[in-house]
Amino acid sequence: MIFKQGKLSVNWQALSGFALLMLIPMALLSASFHQSDPDARFIRARELAFENNYSQARAICDEILAEFPEYHDARILKARTFAWEGDFNTARQLLRETRTMAPRNREALLALIDVEMWSENYRDAIRLIDLALAEQPNNTHLLYRKALALLETGDETAAVVILNQILTLDPSYTEAKDLLSSIQSRRLLNHFGAGYRGHYFFEQSADPWHLYYAELGRKTRFIGPLTARVNYASRYNINSLQIEVDAYPTVRPGTYLYLNAGYSPDADLFPVTRFGFELFQALPASWEISAGFRLLNFENKDLLILTGSLSKYYRQYYFSFRPYFSFSSVGSDPSAASYFLTMRRFLGSPDSHLSLIVGRGFSADVDKFQGGQIYDLGGTLFEAMLMAQLKLSNRFLLKLGAGYKIYEQDAPLGNPVILEGGIIYRF
Repeated sequence: MIFKQGKLSVNWQALSGFALLMLIPMALLSASFHQSDPDARFIRARELAFENNYSQARAICDEILAEFPEYHDARILKARTFAWEGDFNTARQLLRETRTMAPRNREALLALIDVEMWSENYRDAIRLIDLALAEQPNNTHLLYRKALALLETGDETAAVVILNQILTLDPSYTEAKDLLSSIQSRRLLNHFGAGYRGHYFFEQSADPWHLYYAELGRKTRFIGPLTARVNYASRYNINSLQIEVDAYPTVRPGTYLYLNAGYSPDADLFPVTRFGFELFQALPASWEISAGFRLLNFENKDLLILTGSLSKYYRQYYFSFRPYFSFSSVGSDPSAASYFLTMRRFLGSPDSHLSLIVGRGFSADVDKFQGGQIYDLGGTLFEAMLMAQLKLSNRFLLKLGAGYKIYEQDAPLGNPVILEGGIIYRF
């Protein structure tokens, strides 16, 4: 500072320069402190993980662990990002390392339970859940996870006991109520169903096509669900009858079959006989694959239809893609290919769901009552069906559906609207 005319005068330029020199190391110290603060970096890694930026989140976790090897939250978060990507082995290894370093770390135990549940290792998940329940025996969330795992291992009785325990502790636990209700429904081994499916054409001269059906089914021990069905069709002022049987025997856990046989005594609208065979195999990460055939025997031709499916369960959704490749015994008939995609949203329980089915061509399963003449129409260019199954009670299910087909241009009756409805009673 300088004195001028008897007054104190400040050299602000020099002072500001000095202050700047003082602030630079303070800023560097603050940045250095922020970089070395594991909590702040962990919060950022967690934000990135929740935004599905898993590789960036793991990079930050690695930086934290390089400086703070006992910062277990970073290792747990890193493991969860691997699990969310389906790399369960890497996630499992990281969490086991954490539990070795910190056996009392509860977050690592809970994350490992999630990994075993997601990777469908339910027996290991039950063992880990029991360890967690030893400290918190009335934790309803853990009890519910154990009930789910027990159901997957086939121990339905033990699952029911635990679900009742949950509802004693917390009568408002909605998921436990729904799961218990679903189990009780499954214990109803028999069912009777009746329904209707109709095609309504815009051509005034075209009469609707009608299909009525009634079925009786039972869950059996040796051949799985078994259903006998009577189909009655009316079309072109012709009435026709078909009797068929479906079975879903289990070969081993995760592997089952679809078997079908049908017979029409008049063969006016249905094939004289029909047979179906398909093998289904569960895969990791809730995938399922299948392959099989349908054989339709008409009075004037035989049709061999190769089919299969690729399906995926994801949370409350189900997706399935199914093609049909048809070959006729009549050499002049062209081969045909059909494709259908099913998207289903479960509404709180396996018994209640909403489905959208889109595709093109002929479905040997849904369109089976239309007979061999369907191929004379030249196929379906596009079809969309919206289907709903609603659980009215443990015993009653309601089915409703509506859709639209677009046939090729030479279809004589135009394009139909499809309406469907049915009811199932379980006992």
